[in-house]
Amino acid sequence: MSNFIVVGLCFLFGILIRSKGKFPADSHKVINSFIISVSLPCMEFGPLRHASLDGNFLTFAAMPWVLFGFGFLFFSFFGKLLNWKESTIVCLCLSAGLGNTSFLGIPLIESYYSKEGLPTVLIIDQLGTFLTLAIPGTYLGTKVRHALKSSETKSSLWKTLFTFPPFIALLVSLASRPISVPPELESAISKIGDTLIPLALFSVGYQLPGTIRINSEEPNAENPKRESDDSFRIRVPLLFGLIFKLIIGPILVWLCFGTFFHYSEKNIGENFLRNFKILIMESAMAPMITGSLLAAEWGLSPRLAVSLVGIGIPLSFLTTLGLYYLLENLAWTGTIFFGQ
Repeated sequence: MSNFIVVGLCFLFGILIRSKGKFPADSHKVINSFIISVSLPCMEFGPLRHASLDGNFLTFAAMPWVLFGFGFLFFSFFGKLLNWKESTIVCLCLSAGLGNTSFLGIPLIESYYSKEGLPTVLIIDQLGTFLTLAIPGTYLGTKVRHALKSSETKSSLWKTLFTFPPFIALLVSLASRPISVPPELESAISKIGDTLIPLALFSVGYQLPGTIRINSEEPNAENPKRESDDSFRIRVPLLFGLIFKLIIGPILVWLCFGTFFHYSEKNIGENFLRNFKILIMESAMAPMITGSLLAAEWGLSPRLAVSLVGIGIPLSFLTTLGLYYLLENLAWTGTIFFGQ
């Protein structure tokens, strides 16, 4: 419950402070830079060092990769059909192609399935969602970011990718697994990483008022008039992003993994069905906060990125509740592939 309170308070503080004009208008850019360069690398260090690499759990960790792949195909198809910019398509992939599997996922799954389901959640988040963002997500975002700057070369694209702080932290975390790190140091790094969620939520809330107000006359405006006048460019991708993330994506994950487990006869013991339901629930979480902030920071439809999170998080409480009801009260939803 405390995590839900943090969500509400950080959103509220961000909106109120932006509305009251207490901070400079571009304060969120400094916050986002700190998140990307400090908070995110520190957050991933401990979990990636200690994550279990059990073969059965790795199958569950594949879910975010599969969901991201479905999202990429879905948004690319409709993006070309509706003539969206490439930056809009990649923004949707980074935000709505990935889910908030940790900060929202952990308390929701704990509420619905108790703490016994948390190991599955952590594997999905640590080896699935984050790695998907760090590798294909970062590559796509960096590629489009550099494409917007005609002066950039292909070599600078790879240089940017391999000097990206979270990507470096990913490599360091995995390489340090055999090495003993003092508990005090690891604890200190973890505490710095804990700043990510409050700062990210505050940043999203801080940017929300700016997505409504046209500020094209301001320097470095995130909401230029040419985009604001054409609501089709924002509202239609926003609608497609939310529908995919909260409805279509979970359905595709259920069908894909249900079929795979059925024909492979792969299971993880007596709690298999519960963990399979957790897999589906995790696929239905709100758009990923960190992916949205990266898209906004890189200039990939920032108004769309912030709106996906600002609208998607409240909606996800209702959609995940409905999904849980289906999984627990309509037997065919969770067991059609397993004959139980």
